[in-house]
Amino acid sequence: MTVSQFCKYNLDNRARLVYHYSAFMTTICALHLFSSFVAILGNTLMIRALSKASSISINLKMLFFSLAFSDLAVGLCAQPIKAAIIAVMLKMTASGDRKFDFFCPTILSVSYFLSFFLACASLLTVTAIAVDRLLSVSLHLRYQEIVTERRVAILLVLLWVASMAAGFTFISFPRNEIVTVVAQCVGLLVTSGAYARIYKIVRYHKIQIRCQLQQTLSESARRNQLRQQKSALDAFFVYVVFVICYLPHLVNSITFMILSDKSLSVVVSSQATSLLLFLNSSLNPILCCWRYQEIRHNVKSTLREMVLRSSTT
Repeated sequence: MTVSQFCKYNLDNRARLVYHYSAFMTTICALHLFSSFVAILGNTLMIRALSKASSISINLKMLFFSLAFSDLAVGLCAQPIKAAIIAVMLKMTASGDRKFDFFCPTILSVSYFLSFFLACASLLTVTAIAVDRLLSVSLHLRYQEIVTERRVAILLVLLWVASMAAGFTFISFPRNEIVTVVAQCVGLLVTSGAYARIYKIVRYHKIQIRCQLQQTLSESARRNQLRQQKSALDAFFVYVVFVICYLPHLVNSITFMILSDKSLSVVVSSQATSLLLFLNSSLNPILCCWRYQEIRHNVKSTLREMVLRSSTT
């Protein structure tokens, strides 16, 4: 399947939805715009709050910066383009014009590329955060020695390059649902395995503390261990929301891949699960504000400054 064929296939599906389910597509368009606004505001505040944060480790801060930038790009680029395409198609259909060929091959292909590229970047960053928290809990004092800032920076560059390559593969691969399923399965399996291992380690440490088997540890080492455990728990909430937002889209992609069902019901569910996937970009900054006290304090300070500045002008 060439890029043009990929674009034509998806354009036909969009045209069917707009014609038969105009109310549903209008709702999808409105929700994309609302989610886009929340993602832009939330992640802009998140980036500013992270730049001021001092209690979060440099490695974790770099990973959260990557997540915030990918989520911000979703709100700035992927969702507005998707909403604009739907809005134009709805308007043209209402006026009796169904000649949508001008969307292909460029506009719709760019929309799908950005969507997959940025969703993949978010997925891989959440996976990297899970692995980082596992290493921090399991390595203890050796963590800073092994997981250096330079290695994390190299990892993030590779992560974004891999996401871009996955985006190009998605729009040019004959069975692109396979690309979606493989990417999401790998991310979910690695992340789930990391947090399952973290749970076992934290549970073991709690038993040790309860049985007073850690008396030989210094007070600073014990505090560091508890701090790492709390950080892993905070990051776990990001993972939970990530699973809730990504799993329905994965199930829908697997269903389509196995059954090769091209009915309108599958196309409708694809639009709904894609919206839920994008919603993850709006929820991540809210979660970070909830779980990280310093980020929450910095966001409140920024909002307070914005209100005071607007009231004085």
